[in-house]
Amino acid sequence: MELQSNEQAISRRKRRIRLIFGLFIGLLIVFTLFSSTLMKLTLPKVTLTTSSRGQLVHTFVGSGVVKWKAEVALTNSTGWKVERVKVKVGDLVKKGQSLVTYDNKAAEQQILDEQASVKKLKLSIEEQQKNFIEASHSGDEKSIDNAKHAMKISAIDLDVQERRVKKLQEDLIANRELIAPFDGIIIKANAIEGLASGGGPDVIISNRELGFEFSFLAPADAVAQLEIGAKMGAQVAGSDARQIEGQVEDIRDVEAGDGTETGANNLMKRITVKLKDEAVKGGERVQVELTKTTDDVILVPNNAIHDEGGKKYVFGIEEKDGPLGNTFYTRKIFITIIDSNESLSAVSEGLFDQESIIIESSEPLQDGDKIRL
Repeated sequence: MELQSNEQAISRRKRRIRLIFGLFIGLLIVFTLFSSTLMKLTLPKVTLTTSSRGQLVHTFVGSGVVKWKAEVALTNSTGWKVERVKVKVGDLVKKGQSLVTYDNKAAEQQILDEQASVKKLKLSIEEQQKNFIEASHSGDEKSIDNAKHAMKISAIDLDVQERRVKKLQEDLIANRELIAPFDGIIIKANAIEGLASGGGPDVIISNRELGFEFSFLAPADAVAQLEIGAKMGAQVAGSDARQIEGQVEDIRDVEAGDGTETGANNLMKRITVKLKDEAVKGGERVQVELTKTTDDVILVPNNAIHDEGGKKYVFGIEEKDGPLGNTFYTRKIFITIIDSNESLSAVSEGLFDQESIIIESSEPLQDGDKIRL
């Protein structure tokens, strides 16, 4: 009986020891897993995306102001007062039509005064000719030479004075009125009756035959496929919004001093478009949209791309097996970018289609860092 009681006690102790050992092992596993979980929570949290094969699309929006293709500013530089303004803004005029006349009384008086000087010189020359004849009859060589010399000087003075009168007459004809140089429409009429020109143009006239145009600046690569003569649509902005059509008339490099920097990476072109729409009036602001595509490329979001001394790279992920499950590490992948738009870049080397890359991270990353997804 006593022996049986001892065996039962020993059995209970063994069960207790096994239970304690099992609890210890269980707690050890729990603490190991818990510590692993805590450690993972301290790792940088990343968000993944995948590279994809597709088409990179550039959309460029340019803007300009509609204006007459040919505008001529006419002004009077003499300082004469405006006598009469014969046109107003919007008037259609014919070539040779008088637009503005000027008070030229002072100029006419000056011509009369200069013509009087011409008459005096002619009378003086007649007197000198008489003196020359008398000197010739007397045979006095000195008197003859003096008479000849005086006649030559007077002839020169007469020639100068006659040319002065002719120039004044030409200026009077040229400046007594502004004449339309071609059939056109009056864009501005700044002349004010009774006042002299203020330094700016008195009248601005456009050539109706040549119509309207607008120009805008665009990156060279955005217009690489654009050709002179190509059709181009434009959107009129504002309350009168509508689509109009034009034709590319000129494409040229932006010159130095044109207000836009140029260089290897930002060469700009100025595109001039002739409008065919007869409803435009001038002054409208228009917008054009140009699209450029790069086909069959690997696309990567721009915010996944990093720079290292001019070299571009992304962070990929590398998965490794571990006793407590798979672990993930960063892997720096250098790439070659051939084109970019506002949100995506086209990659020619370094990545494959559907390759996982890190797009966001809770902390700055280095190559080989352990991460959590």
